[in-house]
Amino acid sequence: MILRLFIAFWFLITLFSCTYNPQDIEKTIDLEQITKRGKLIVLTENSSLSFYEYRDKQLGFEYEILDTFAKYLGLPLEIKVISESDKLYQHLKNGEGDIVAANICISLSNIQDIKYSTPFYTSPQVLIQRKGKPIKSIEELDKKTVYVRKNSSFQKRLEYLEDEVGIDINIKVYQGDPISEDLIEMVDKGVIDFTVAHENLGRISKDLFSNIDVSTVISFPQKIAFGLRNSSISLDKKLNSFLINYIKSSEFALLKKRYFDYTVSELPVQFISKKGALTPFDKSFKLAVTGSGWDWKLLAAIAQKESNFNTQAVGMGGSFGIIQFMPATGRKYGITPSSTVDQQLSAGMKLLGASMEDWKKIPDMTQRVKFTLASYNAGKCHIEDAQKLAKKLNLNPLIWDGHVEKAVMKLSNVNFYRLPVVKCGVYRGHAVYYVRRIFEIYNGYKLMD
Repeated sequence: MILRLFIAFWFLITLFSCTYNPQDIEKTIDLEQITKRGKLIVLTENSSLSFYEYRDKQLGFEYEILDTFAKYLGLPLEIKVISESDKLYQHLKNGEGDIVAANICISLSNIQDIKYSTPFYTSPQVLIQRKGKPIKSIEELDKKTVYVRKNSSFQKRLEYLEDEVGIDINIKVYQGDPISEDLIEMVDKGVIDFTVAHENLGRISKDLFSNIDVSTVISFPQKIAFGLRNSSISLDKKLNSFLINYIKSSEFALLKKRYFDYTVSELPVQFISKKGALTPFDKSFKLAVTGSGWDWKLLAAIAQKESNFNTQAVGMGGSFGIIQFMPATGRKYGITPSSTVDQQLSAGMKLLGASMEDWKKIPDMTQRVKFTLASYNAGKCHIEDAQKLAKKLNLNPLIWDGHVEKAVMKLSNVNFYRLPVVKCGVYRGHAVYYVRRIFEIYNGYKLMD
């Protein structure tokens, strides 16, 4: 009898030790505790849809929704970028944040682990592939290799399609937990052939990556929502009440337009160069650089890269005009979308001149210009991080070409952006390609002039 009791007791202990994990205990933090704390904390990832920093401004479709919600609560908003996407919910349960914003679709498999907010958007999944002869039907994915994020809704969808359609898809998980945009960039560069993303991100990616096709839909529209702890009953109620009204508002309609219906790539009227003219606005560029020491053709190259000379261009996040001022920066320099080209370019030179002063310790003028352009695109803080990282990597922090630009590329790698010298965190932007492209255009102008 004693032996039987001992065995039973040991079995229970063993069973308990296998299933019990202190990390699985969800902390009870609700709106009352959040209000006492004095801030709303959002857990997110660095992406165009959720949260990113651009020209020293915090942006992101989901970020702007929750920033409005935080103001509605009368609380400041704190953003915590989580590099390991599969640990977002664990950070939430641990009480390190209050809401998860990561373009997550409502899934029945997670319904007991987290609480979903009222959905604020719907988006189907699309196949991301290169232009040329794209796959148009799901059956054509048979024997093809598709890379997706581990345990993502995309992986689950492909597995379901295999059973549903009766095909064999080689589903691969890319090492290092890349976000969807990283995988899309790999498709664009030819590193991989296929990945899957939500259509809303795919729409943005068409403008960021010129070689991407996103036309093949592989799912019904899925509901996108925020994630909360099960214990956050009052916060959930407050957020849902806010979202129900907000998604009906003109403010939300404008937000969707700024992120998903912007256009910067096409001219309203095709420009046909007159004899001796390089751009539609040669005189305006020449006037704007007067007394600055800048070559007007360099300013023209910036304008071509930013808007393709489309004065009506509106970019993601609300950037506007011929050189794509962010709204807050435009207000600082007295510029609005209705300002003339001359006014916009004059303000642009003031902005670039101020940025040049930030890099006055760069001795070579061409290199200084490249630092200026990089910080115009990425924000000063990320480029300063890259300088410090370059020094740590035995690269020259005062030279952009082949030195600091290499460090910028490493800021998207968790092994580097978590180093103590990096103060502004992960950077997944395109400052390196931005600078290169502007100088390609500029050098072309010099050959044509």
